[in-house]
Amino acid sequence: MKKLILLTGMLLMMAAKSVFASPVAPKIAPSERMAASEITETVNKPAASSALVANLEPIEPTPATPAPVAKLEPIERMSTSEIRQTISQPTTYIFEGVKGRELTLSLWAGQLTAQLYSPNGQNMGAIDKSDNQWIGQLPESGIYRVRVTPKGETSSFVLERDFNAKWTYRPSRAIPIAFGENEATVKLKMSGYQIQPLTVQGKQGQTIKVSASNKTLDVAIESPSGQLLDQGEGQTFAQLPESGTYKVLVVANRPIKSSIRVAVR
Repeated sequence: MKKLILLTGMLLMMAAKSVFASPVAPKIAPSERMAASEITETVNKPAASSALVANLEPIEPTPATPAPVAKLEPIERMSTSEIRQTISQPTTYIFEGVKGRELTLSLWAGQLTAQLYSPNGQNMGAIDKSDNQWIGQLPESGIYRVRVTPKGETSSFVLERDFNAKWTYRPSRAIPIAFGENEATVKLKMSGYQIQPLTVQGKQGQTIKVSASNKTLDVAIESPSGQLLDQGEGQTFAQLPESGTYKVLVVANRPIKSSIRVAVR
């Protein structure tokens, strides 16, 4: 009986040890260990990156550089027929024109250039100190522009506008035909709407022949008694009806330079 009780107790103790024994850790193959290591690194990386970003100072955006503002050119109304000004930059003067009207635009003094523009923007020509007038018929009605540009830092000038141009006579000049010669050449520089009389002595029955180097000039021959003998563009010819002082008239409707050759035979 005692042996049976002792055996029963030993069996109960063995069962208890089996129930409360620590579990055996499973064996991990080398490849499984590598996978576990990689997973650990992957999990830890974001945390490290977050810490790095947290330590960086915030980057402020660079402000955009504003584009340079273009300087506007002054625009003034030409309310009178003449303006006198001193300018330091290109300046535009405007006036109203009527189609078909004759316009004389004159620029006096100053080192500058002026460009004339029609209402539709067409460049109608330039005037400067050496060629100081523009003369012509306005092609359309509207606002015309004269853009004046100084050639230096500053320039003073006078700009005149005339819709009723008047012809003017320049003082007479004698044609310098030397003794024993029968012809001579005269060089002329004329503004618009000017008439230059050239005088020459002639005898009845002789002929006068006139030719201009610029064929746009009108030339004419006037007798001592005031009779108009002949006229033409760039050249003219006449037989002299009487003896006396004849006039060769050179007519310029715009600024021009030309040589005038006069022969008396």
